[in-house]
Amino acid sequence: MTIEQLDKSRVLISLGLNDMDTYAISIDKLNLKETNTKETLKSLLKLALDRVGISAENKAVLVEAMPHKEGMLILITVDFSKNLRKTYRIKKPRMQPVCKFLGAEELLSCVELIKAEKIKLQSNSLWQYKNAFYVIFEFGGISAKAKAVLSEYALCYSLSLVRIARIKEAGKEISGSNAVEQIARTMADRA
Repeated sequence: MTIEQLDKSRVLISLGLNDMDTYAISIDKLNLKETNTKETLKSLLKLALDRVGISAENKAVLVEAMPHKEGMLILITVDFSKNLRKTYRIKKPRMQPVCKFLGAEELLSCVELIKAEKIKLQSNSLWQYKNAFYVIFEFGGISAKAKAVLSEYALCYSLSLVRIARIKEAGKEISGSNAVEQIARTMADRA
């Protein structure tokens, strides 16, 4: 985790994948209705503001989050006016990474290699659409090592949210949460 003071009222927190796992936070779980996420976000804000010496007491705080290829960025803006309203925004990327496998054999071989090399992938789901299998990563970015392995067996590229929606509407969901990891576990259980 990197904490950087941009100016007297703004702080940027850069979370890597390990930090996101440690704090159990992800871009799709940033919802203040979930108490765990709310408490985690409060502790991150307090840690960051204390580290750079900015007080948020009796001040409005704007929190903006954005995924990036190796984690997530959180921008904190402390308003020095007396407005106590807090606003939270979650920015979704306009494009999402996708890997298209032309057959099940390629998919299973890729999963086997990912498991053998102990590569950790971001949250993903597996869909079958028009005789191909699509691994859709739920928020932006795939590590270079993961992309190298995935590219050996699949076509990896980014799709617009509209195209992703088309795959999800017309396709068949095979696994909805951490699909590659679930397939790897199933293969290990049957071995």
